[in-house]
Amino acid sequence: MKHTLLGGTAATLLASAGIVLPATAQTPTELPPIEAQDSGAAQDGAVAVGSTEVTGAGLEAGLATSSDSLRLISRAPGVAVQSNGGLASLPILRGLADDRVGVLIDGQQSTNYCPNHMNPVTSYIDASRVERVVVTPTLSPVSMGGDNIAGIISIESRAPEFSNGGVDVFGEAGATYRSVSNGVGASLQANAAGEKVSARYEASWNKADNYKSGAGDEVRSTLYENYDQSLLLAARPAEDVLLWARISQQGVPYEGFANQRMDLTDNTSTSVQLHGEGPLGAGILTAEASWRSVDHEMNFLSDKGGAATGGMPMITEGEDVSAKVSYDTPVEGIGQVRVGAELFRASMDDYWPAVPGSMMMSPLDYVNINDGERNRTGVWAEWEASPSPEWSTLLGMRYERVEMDTGEVQPYSWTSMMSMPDAMAAMAFNAADRAREDDNIDVTAKATWRPSDSVAVEFGAAQKTRSPNLYERYAWGRGSMSSSMTNMTGDGAGYVGDIDLEPEVARSLAATLDWTDGARSGRILRLSAWASDVEDYIDADRIGSLKDGLPMLQFANHEAELYGLEATGAMPLWQTGYGDTRFTGTVSWAKGENKDTGDNLYNIAPLQGLFAFENTKGVWMQALELELVDEKDDISAVRQELQTPGYVLIHLRAGGEIGRVRFAAAIENLLDQDYDLPLGGIAFGDYKYGGRVGPFHQVAGPGRSFNLSLNVAF
Repeated sequence: MKHTLLGGTAATLLASAGIVLPATAQTPTELPPIEAQDSGAAQDGAVAVGSTEVTGAGLEAGLATSSDSLRLISRAPGVAVQSNGGLASLPILRGLADDRVGVLIDGQQSTNYCPNHMNPVTSYIDASRVERVVVTPTLSPVSMGGDNIAGIISIESRAPEFSNGGVDVFGEAGATYRSVSNGVGASLQANAAGEKVSARYEASWNKADNYKSGAGDEVRSTLYENYDQSLLLAARPAEDVLLWARISQQGVPYEGFANQRMDLTDNTSTSVQLHGEGPLGAGILTAEASWRSVDHEMNFLSDKGGAATGGMPMITEGEDVSAKVSYDTPVEGIGQVRVGAELFRASMDDYWPAVPGSMMMSPLDYVNINDGERNRTGVWAEWEASPSPEWSTLLGMRYERVEMDTGEVQPYSWTSMMSMPDAMAAMAFNAADRAREDDNIDVTAKATWRPSDSVAVEFGAAQKTRSPNLYERYAWGRGSMSSSMTNMTGDGAGYVGDIDLEPEVARSLAATLDWTDGARSGRILRLSAWASDVEDYIDADRIGSLKDGLPMLQFANHEAELYGLEATGAMPLWQTGYGDTRFTGTVSWAKGENKDTGDNLYNIAPLQGLFAFENTKGVWMQALELELVDEKDDISAVRQELQTPGYVLIHLRAGGEIGRVRFAAAIENLLDQDYDLPLGGIAFGDYKYGGRVGPFHQVAGPGRSFNLSLNVAF
């Protein structure tokens, strides 16, 4: 597909003010009245002009398509999804991926305890539990969180509910089906709500086989199974006081990873979260604490030659402990002032048990990360003001101290010739001073101008800082096999850490124009532009080659720049007895370059757009969608990234409600188009299953799928 097809379509739509959020971006809903969050605008209760909110029918449409909670926002402007496992995609926000994006679940952060990042934050909440998602790129307030340079994705589950008197018992049961992978799922929520206390139990289960491509081929290592359960206990001792505790458990017995050498063979996580908020003087005091334990195992599933015993077991054990407190208060003549403090402690052990009888993987356990620590301590302050009815401003600063360290390591053998590169690397690593401390500063300054009820303009600047993760600093193996086990990008390369990495510092500018004609379901237009200059961007330098010809790379600091444009909008077409029909669309484009080497940054999504004809009549909705993705030819040479051709997909969607029954249905990829996922990485599962016969190819996208999500309230 040529640039002219998508570009011409976008230009025509813009000229008629006809682009806006697709079905996934609904009208903003009010925030809970005692919850202190940035509005970024003069209108109380609205999300910031530059943010995107997904609720209601938008979530229902995504639930019919995937069990991965990140996929619920994959159509939002500026958001892209890096393929990983079927439950564990990685976020890309305006070209910045994975740990560079701050992802919160009910305000809780989590650490990726895996050298392949198979258990990202979003894998710990099933899509059926998500009530609301807010995406705040680039100019995210410092109060939302630190240790990111891209912005914040805030995922919220259902808030506690209370009765007006007596005890109410209610709930909902759901089921999903997706034909392309024989995917099935079930979910349940049950509530007992009193006037002062309430309880909610939620559970879900999902299972899928390998999916089929549009060519009818089985895409290897894409199967999965998981379960998720949560118990929420809440109390409202006063009208303006809320206390709750949530205990959650998540398990993944297996999950294939199409673009990785390894698969997940077990992941169990337990978490406890405590939350309290209420008035203190003129303001609101909020306090939170959380704990998460993760036990993670990798090996080979059947597509990669796995067996019940043997293989190459890899075990990671991790624990997060966090606490934070914030105070939000109005100050006469000043505006709204917020202050807060936060502690986050992450500890990890990563080791690979010896395999009896193996010449390469014995006689010792390979110790990859030994008692690794990554601890953050931060304080922040934020000031929001309205100097006039038309203007609102936000200024915030955050300081964080990041302390990292790890113990001594060991290879499978200190004397074997096969382990000699690792033995030499381990001795050098153990002799080095491994403790590091970073002092990080974040600043966000933005203003919103509302000259009328129909126009809003948000613009501002931000400095965001992220310290390296434990693998970027401490993955030490230099052997072909050991280095290839650390890979967070799906490019098949092997990665070696660097103790002396500096934190990434992104200095960014962004602006958003939002216009509406004021009519319900009327015309809307939103245009956004952004640019980021990243000092000490953690890219990679080539230091060798793996046995299959893929590169061996070492994480390295470089200078990088990224910039892009987004356009969204909608316009009504006609009103008849068959309902109201309108045209919606979104277009996103991003570019990223390593300024030191001139190379393109890895996994930058190509120009893409989503356009839809939506028909609504009462509670019923139908949509015909056209998804256009340009060819990806701006590729990273150092990572040997593959080019992908452009493609056009057609989707059909419908949804509605009959009494207590709510459903969403879809036919994805209606014409069964064969295409490659631009951010899918190399199809290592196919390569391994096919006997390691090259050349490598990109992971193929799913073929035609009939999807259904059904929920029954009781």
